[in-house]
Amino acid sequence: MNEDLDLTLYADAAQLVSAASHEAMEIIATHLADKANAHIALTGGSLGADFAHALVERLNTQQGDLTGLHIWFSDERFDTADSPLRNSEPVRIGLKNPSVTVHNVKSTDDGVDVIAAAAAYEAELRDTTMDICILGLGPDGHVASLFPNHWDPTLSAHAIPITDSPKPPAQRVSFSMSYINNSDQVWIIATGASKAPAVTQILEGDRSIPAGHVMAAKLTRLIIDPEAFFTE
Repeated sequence: MNEDLDLTLYADAAQLVSAASHEAMEIIATHLADKANAHIALTGGSLGADFAHALVERLNTQQGDLTGLHIWFSDERFDTADSPLRNSEPVRIGLKNPSVTVHNVKSTDDGVDVIAAAAAYEAELRDTTMDICILGLGPDGHVASLFPNHWDPTLSAHAIPITDSPKPPAQRVSFSMSYINNSDQVWIIATGASKAPAVTQILEGDRSIPAGHVMAAKLTRLIIDPEAFFTE
């Protein structure tokens, strides 16, 4: 068992999303009060989108000014700005609170290629450290857009171009593992039986999958439901 992981178990996806988004809001509020800024990175996938929707709803109903809150994306699909494939879509279509700053990855509409889009995000990130980096988990053990046999664990740039993703679309921009692990907290969220093998590999410290390399600067959390918690 990986003793460096903080494991949290929720009854189902709905409870997980509700509780985790509430916890994120509490951390955001604390950081805004203590240091006047907070940085959170969201992700894609069905559960990642559900989390983003829930967080956006909380931000829209939050009383008071949220100036200083920055939303980023740990990975983004390189497509048109209004594409439903974009991981930023829940924020783009749902966020109504104008005091929140959203940092979008450049799209194909901006007249750049994916390499230039990654370079632009790299420049925008600069010295930023994520207070919370949310990651989904693929059945194959991928996180962000770092897929088994299609990623380089030695890359140190914050944002890297992905040109050969085995899951469409092939072109994406992703945080590197180095930058993910620079985050104060990383939360890997996963539900369902299809994620159980990868969850088991994470718990066993198996570094044959990208998810097995995740280790935040301060706290690494694995937040799952019983179906994803495979035990023999």
